[in-house]
Amino acid sequence: MKRYLRPAAWCLGLALAMTACGGAGRIVLPEAAEVTAIRVTAEDAVTLHTDRDWIEEFLRQAAEAVSTGAESVQDAPDRPGAVKVELGTGETPDWSVLYVYEADGTCCLEQPYTGIYRGNEALWTVLAADAASEGRNPQ
Repeated sequence: MKRYLRPAAWCLGLALAMTACGGAGRIVLPEAAEVTAIRVTAEDAVTLHTDRDWIEEFLRQAAEAVSTGAESVQDAPDRPGAVKVELGTGETPDWSVLYVYEADGTCCLEQPYTGIYRGNEALWTVLAADAASEGRNPQ
């Protein structure tokens, strides 16, 4: 029995390591078909998007974000001009939140307690109509 314990433990460790690394690097978002609304809060301006094309484009751009390796350790980032984006799923929406902001010239997406991801400039274009002029840090 002992002779099988070590290989079994090794296989279990390998399986756990592969599972942990499988989804690393990508932001976790709901399927576009599940999202019924996206609420964007920039400064004091709040915009509710229910247009399918807008929702799908935002989610497509956000899905391209890759992990920076940094952790998110609070409810909201301590960044000036962070745009709060709430994803509503269901008929009476359950809201999940992420924040979009610029740090050191990079578009960042932060999911509280999940991670910080690097997006591309096109994500700012999608949010541009809602973001206050202060929404991006001047460089």
